[in-house]
Formats: sequence, C-alpha cells, structure tokens
Amino acid sequence: MFQFTDSRFTHMPFAAVRPDGGAEEFCCIPVGGLWKLYHFTGKKWKRIRTGLPEDATECAPCADFEDGIWKISFIAGGWKGDRRFRLYRMYGLHGEVMAQQFADVGFVHKNCVAYASRRGPLFLVEPCRRIILTFHGVEFLYRVSYDPFEPNRLLISGQYPGGEIFSWSYKPGLHQLHEIIADGVPAYKCAFFHDCYYAKRVAGFEERKIISASDVNLSPLPAEHFITETEELTYSMSGNGDFNEL
Repeated sequence: MFQFTDSRFTHMPFAAVRPDGGAEEFCCIPVGGLWKLYHFTGKKWKRIRTGLPEDATECAPCADFEDGIWKISFIAGGWKGDRRFRLYRMYGLHGEVMAQQFADVGFVHKNCVAYASRRGPLFLVEPCRRIILTFHGVEFLYRVSYDPFEPNRLLISGQYPGGEIFSWSYKPGLHQLHEIIADGVPAYKCAFFHDCYYAKRVAGFEERKIISASDVNLSPLPAEHFITETEELTYSMSGNGDFNEL
C-alpha cells in the first residue's frame, strides 16, 4: 500500500475499507506547488477533481463507502479572494463539493462531523450531542482523522509550543490517549490499515513521503494533562448530522 513510482512528495495518507474488505487509498500530492487530493485506482494515483479553484490547497482526505458510493471529506482553502479554509464533503469521486464548516482540520464520518481551527478546540458533532475537546500545551493542530476499523479512535497530529511535533491516538468518552511513535519519530499525519503509514520528513517541514512504518509504539499519556472533554446535548441538528452548506 501507498507505493509511489516517482519523486513527488506525498502526505496525508488515508485508507478506507472497500466492500470486499480491501483498502481504498487516498493521499495528497502537490500540483504546481499546491497539495491536491488523489486516490489509487489499482493501477495509478489519480487526482480527484473537486471543482474548487486551481489555486486552492486540498488536504486531509477521509472516506467511507456507504449507500453504494464513496463519501469523501477533506479540508481546502487558501485561494485568491478567500483565504479561509473549510471542511468539505463529496458524495462520489466525481460528486459536487459541499462546504460543511470553516475549519483547518477535521472530517465527516457517517453522522459525525469533526472540525477545529488550527488552535482548537475540536468539535465532534453528532445528532443531539456535541463533544468538545479542549487541548492544553498544544500550539497547532495539523490533522485530525480516524481509524477506519475503530472510528471512535481519533488520530491527531500537531505541534507543542516549543516546535516539537506530536502524533496521538485518542478515544473520546474513554479518555484514552496514546503517543504514536513510528520508526523512532512521531507518526506525522498517520493512517492505520492493519499497518501504520505516515509522512516521513525528507527535506523541509512539509517535504515528506508516505512510508509504511517498520516499528510502531503506542505509549500511554495522561489524557487529563492534555485534553479536557465536555459534552453538550443539542436538539437543533438534522437527523443525519450534516451542516447546511456554507
């Protein structure tokens, strides 16, 4: 999985479960210096055409096969005239993009919409409730995704105030926080599909390539030191958890 035959940089891996149980691979690859969404067709990496402006940055793909189609979510923004980033979703690889919320990180999975600004907090919005994760000792969030085999397991990449990168696994409700270390370094923007895949730094900060980790270690962290979790009951959302389009 996540094999590349050229020298382009790659990051933001995500592997979704196909109906046959195999992996449907998604990632980001730069085009003209800007990250764009790609998926693997089984033969090659093909760009997902979102219809957003060509000077948009597209990142953080997540996907789930439901109702006979791929339901994809991602973060995008930064184009001329509107630099704000949003969480988007698409129904199908060629579907129309729908803006869900202003956000720098996040995803949509079934009836859960997760979103946050770069500094948090992270909102997990479901029908009739909202979970809020407030982070302590965290300067930036770079990605929030999930484990396709365990969707309640959040995968969070970010940066501490001193500049050190971290990679976490966190289970809301259970308050289980782990540091994810791959090959001796934080598993930056990682994905799990049986094995762990992460964006390994090869040059500048975002000049990375997705690799399969040879060694993975999950070390427990005291969740109460880093995350305050609160829950609110809500009754204003539609039954499927969607936001209205922005």
